[in-house]
Amino acid sequence: MKRKLRIPDQWKERAFWLESGQAYLYLLPAFAILAVFTFYPFFSAFRLSLYKWSAIHPPGAYIGLTNYTKIFADRHFWNAVWNTFYYVAVSVPVTLFVALLVANLLNKPLRMRAFARTSFFLAYITPLVAVAMVWSWMYDWRYGLLNYLLGFLGINLINWLMDPKFAMLAVIIMSVWRFVGYQAIILLAGLQNIDQMYYDAAKVDGASGFRVWWNVTIPLLTPQIFFVFIMSMIGSFKVFTEIYVLFSGQPGPLKSAETLVYYILRVGRFEGNLLGRAAAASVFLFGVIFLFTLIQLFVTQRKVHYQ
Repeated sequence: MKRKLRIPDQWKERAFWLESGQAYLYLLPAFAILAVFTFYPFFSAFRLSLYKWSAIHPPGAYIGLTNYTKIFADRHFWNAVWNTFYYVAVSVPVTLFVALLVANLLNKPLRMRAFARTSFFLAYITPLVAVAMVWSWMYDWRYGLLNYLLGFLGINLINWLMDPKFAMLAVIIMSVWRFVGYQAIILLAGLQNIDQMYYDAAKVDGASGFRVWWNVTIPLLTPQIFFVFIMSMIGSFKVFTEIYVLFSGQPGPLKSAETLVYYILRVGRFEGNLLGRAAAASVFLFGVIFLFTLIQLFVTQRKVHYQ
């Protein structure tokens, strides 16, 4: 019998560290980019939030958590928090639900299917400023397309951009329209990767229609649903450009559409030049996004089926 060569443990350990070192060497450019553009700005913002710092007199004195107590005592800050959570709670699930319907529709053998897929995706790749400007014309109280349709249906006209009750709703409608195509394309890719044998097995068991969609399609589509849900939630917490363009540089009537990002820029740049207070609000926003992401990772991922 042939004797097997026994590799010394020292050689195995050396080979392991050699392979690991090569892997980390390949990852070094990505780590460098993250360190410069993600980690360093975050820690700099946290350090800045502990100082009385303004654009006129930098650097200021160390004041500890005073900036945090001041923003927590600011009613405009809590108004921005409420508006942000309202925007996320409405726009994210509505966009995902509509994207699911659109993806299922685009997955069927329809005429001009390629043109329809491209048309839905064009809304996402169009520059956001241009999209917001077009929607501001559509929201015009007298001559806008939406009010024309409402009047045609016999509904009273709505002053979308000047009524505090409808300002945030106007932002949500535009955002849903813009991001549906992007999410639908990702979900469509997931639909096309589902093996036909699952549907055949469901038909053999007597399932059809909605039951097949709910018990077969949705579980097998959970990786793509999980991805678009997390990415859309993170992006929704950072909404700013839509509001700035729709309301001509203002946070909506009576600050009814002011979000956390808009509050940060207003306090830190537009009005007060209070960079320390703006940095404190930025750290708070980071904590909120990080907390919600962790909750989704630990709760939602249990429902994800990768096989």
